[in-house]
Amino acid sequence: MAKIIAIINEKGGVGKTATATTLAYLLSKRGHRTALIDFDGQGHSSIISGVKNTNKLEVTINTLIRRLVEDEPLPAPDSYIFKTKCGVDLIPSNTQLFTLERNLCNVDFREHILTRYVDTIKDDYDYIIIDCMPQMGTPMINVMMCADSLIIPTQAELLSAQGLAELLKHYQLIQKNSNHRLRIEGILITMDSANTILSAQVNDMIQQGFADKVPIFKTRIPRSIKVAEAVLYHQTICEFVPENPAAIAYEQFVDELLSKEQGKTAERSV
Repeated sequence: MAKIIAIINEKGGVGKTATATTLAYLLSKRGHRTALIDFDGQGHSSIISGVKNTNKLEVTINTLIRRLVEDEPLPAPDSYIFKTKCGVDLIPSNTQLFTLERNLCNVDFREHILTRYVDTIKDDYDYIIIDCMPQMGTPMINVMMCADSLIIPTQAELLSAQGLAELLKHYQLIQKNSNHRLRIEGILITMDSANTILSAQVNDMIQQGFADKVPIFKTRIPRSIKVAEAVLYHQTICEFVPENPAAIAYEQFVDELLSKEQGKTAERSV
């Protein structure tokens, strides 16, 4: 049964999609059966994964959710899952997902619709990564109800860091009242400019403000124009320029994530 990890932040432009697609790629590269759900109407994870025109897709995550809402049978996974070159199975998205909030407003148990879908595929994977849209609402509540854990990418800038407190409030409410298994894997600092005063100050602020509340990954992802360039070639940074500092940092981040997971498994077995 898959572990479901959501890459989430209420602010855009913090590296959610780069983190989601790269994490999915590296997990697949290391032999784990991995699916990536693009849960953002911008469809950026789908584009990076090789989908040429997202708005021509016949079946997306929005289509699947609508079928569940209307109590219609789902198509066979092989008919809509996009098989990427790197071995990740993509459940794509497009602009239709922007209507999801409105379409769910009168649906009973609407917070569980995404869970109902994921339950149909989770036995086929070791990991399911969800790339989330950058705003809180019914879709994101669906994600938190579905996920086992959250990774919170945060750009090393003041406004990005300030949004963490609000996200943690939503997490605490859902974890306490509804999804008791939900955990935060950690805050991942992205687009880090290690030699700047601003980056150092923001990093210190994150450490002082949140280190006693949630884990913070030791690995930081450095800023690199190559991350954006990789998108032009429908690749993650680790495929495009594996020797780039950002690519190396993402490898270290996944090492750190899996090491923490192995440690938790060992504790449970004892």
